Amino acid sequence: MSTSPLAAVPATSPQQPAQSRRTMVASTVGTVMEWYDFNLYGLASALVFGPLFFGSSSTGATLASFATFAVGFAARPIGGILFGHLGDRLGRKYVLLITMLAMGVATALVGVLPTHAEIGVWAPVLLIVLRVAQGIAVGGEFAGATLLTVENAPPGRRGLYGAIPAMGTGAGFVLASAVFGLVSLLPDSAFLSWGWRLPFLLSIGLVLFGMWARRNIEETPAFTAVEEKAEKVRFPLLHTLRTQPGAIVRTIGITVSGFVWGYLIQAFALSYATTTLDIPKSTMLWAIALAATLEIGAIPLWGLVSDKIGRRRTVALGLTATALFVFPFFQLLETRSTPLIFLAFVIAMPVCKDMVFGPQAALVAEQFDAKVRFSGVSTGREISGALFGGTAPFIGTALLAGTGSTAPVALYVLAGCALTFIAVFSGRETARD
Repeated sequence: MSTSPLAAVPATSPQQPAQSRRTMVASTVGTVMEWYDFNLYGLASALVFGPLFFGSSSTGATLASFATFAVGFAARPIGGILFGHLGDRLGRKYVLLITMLAMGVATALVGVLPTHAEIGVWAPVLLIVLRVAQGIAVGGEFAGATLLTVENAPPGRRGLYGAIPAMGTGAGFVLASAVFGLVSLLPDSAFLSWGWRLPFLLSIGLVLFGMWARRNIEETPAFTAVEEKAEKVRFPLLHTLRTQPGAIVRTIGITVSGFVWGYLIQAFALSYATTTLDIPKSTMLWAIALAATLEIGAIPLWGLVSDKIGRRRTVALGLTATALFVFPFFQLLETRSTPLIFLAFVIAMPVCKDMVFGPQAALVAEQFDAKVRFSGVSTGREISGALFGGTAPFIGTALLAGTGSTAPVALYVLAGCALTFIAVFSGRETARD
């Protein structure tokens, strides 16, 4: 792997600090809006899409609902490849405007879809089409938003700067959980007939705000330097596969644990607790919302820690914490005690998950040269999302249905931790580059 060019790009100029702050705010606000949209689908797939779009509340309908959830992840590599190419050829900022608009339109349309009772099989077909559109849009979001800040970061602060827009994934989930938690307080008949649609329709206003926030962002010094030196390559992804294939494989591995553990917590655990354990929906949604609120501070904290002690050491601590807590997590849920349920999510998300996720933006960016960085990060990360993120709730539900126990689900999490550990320690420490 070649030396990361991040450190070679001048990070300071008279206007640089102010510009970096504006870029950070715009990236983060947009990420919050976009992940609000994407996470709404996960909540709805656990709570309403089974009966409304697949005509049943059975385990089979829940599995079908989670399968459409996974379809969005399967589409993410398409978005990663497409927007990665555009990001390396045209620039980071244009991609972020396109992805936000596409996500907003797709999410709002979910809110007006007719149900299975109204149009039969066409209901899940249209739902899948819109989920694919969401997946393509979000496939370019994470890489674009985090690269804007990582490539603008001052020396020794890439972990922190990369984690701040990544924090938007947690903030987006807070917003989605809070809004969905509020509408879930409606009587069941009202919630299932029209209440669940309101959070999706709210996306219209949020996306317009996000587009406004991103309207004046500037390109990063790294991309500008590539343009000035005429170092752009015609097909960035092909160039990466030819010259840095190990970096893409490593990026896939680095992100496995976060995808498996994160989406088992946010989607599978929600379905398991509300159906198998009969825990009220509002209790689970507010527990997740509290944990996601704490993530707003935890993600940049762990990014900063990785700047101080190194990416590999921080991630290793997070993987160890996850491995030790995964079995107790399900045991705490099974108590059906509201305080213990809240405790389970507070430990699982801002501590265990985010110690791995916080350094991730900088760590994956540091695997690639600037001229192919958008393609490398987005492709590797979104392939991992398709393989391990979108399938996690489906696999968790299938393992539970087949065994009647959460133990195999916990072992699945441990396998994801092992893959991430191997990927992180197969490369060198990059925090000091």
